Amino acid sequence: MANQISYFNVKYMTVGACANFHTTVVKYITATTPQILHIENKIEAYREKVRQLESIVNRQRAYTSTGKLKSSDAVRDNAGGVVTGVIHLYLNSPVKAKREAAELLDPQVSVYRNIRRHEYSKQTAEVRGFLRLLDLPENQAAIETLGLTEEVEALRTANADFETYFDERALEAGARKVESNMKSEDLIDDANELYQGIAQIINAYAIVEPSDEINEFITKMNGLIAAVENLAGSSSATKDENKTEGEEPTETPDDTDDPTTGDDTENPDDGSQTEEPETPDTGDGEDSDTEEPDDNPSGPGIPNP
Repeated sequence: MANQISYFNVKYMTVGACANFHTTVVKYITATTPQILHIENKIEAYREKVRQLESIVNRQRAYTSTGKLKSSDAVRDNAGGVVTGVIHLYLNSPVKAKREAAELLDPQVSVYRNIRRHEYSKQTAEVRGFLRLLDLPENQAAIETLGLTEEVEALRTANADFETYFDERALEAGARKVESNMKSEDLIDDANELYQGIAQIINAYAIVEPSDEINEFITKMNGLIAAVENLAGSSSATKDENKTEGEEPTETPDDTDDPTTGDDTENPDDGSQTEEPETPDTGDGEDSDTEEPDDNPSGPGIPNP
């Protein structure tokens, strides 16, 4: 009797298990070569679908640019705050040259005093306008008089860095959009359909043109199928046995920080938090919660008759 690849229903596997199975199949095909297996016209489409399936096993949730955006924004917040703050303080300077420099600059920069409170994209444009103002020849001289040249340059560098990292975020978001449009169910169905077609061709050639290479490949495939089926049947029980009693499952938090959304919570003003409203007292002296009647008088763990 001809050696045949066993039937294996991969439809109900998890995305990760399904991706791993198909990746292993591609590895076996590559080792044997598609030519020997007579599937030259099938393998490329299968490889591409498996690659797409692998890419969504753990979709990336955190942006790598998030930390850099926050860091550069903190620098420009501090630099801008120092510039506007020092200018305002020197309005009361006993040194005439510094007081006059502050009197020249303060009315012009007052509109930029609280831009750190604005959402990121708006603040980026405002900082560009702030820098153009400070770069005017008459204002440059006043900035030098107040000793703020280095702070202004730090503000310029931080804003340029932020724009660079914002561009990186846009590229990341674009790449993620492509992955988010891929539905795991569709990818699994497509990969499974391509696999079944490949298996049918190999099984057919195992009958009409058997070879040692084809038989060896089929043996490896049947071993893989048996191993995957055994793992699928035992993994849940094994995990339950190894779980520590009373231990709560730990979820991996999603990094939902997105400095580009304009949410003010990403760019806090003063660190204040909103308090939860207190539940008003009903005045009857009783707890507002109503205790549910015990539907099981037999006690916990004993089913009602």
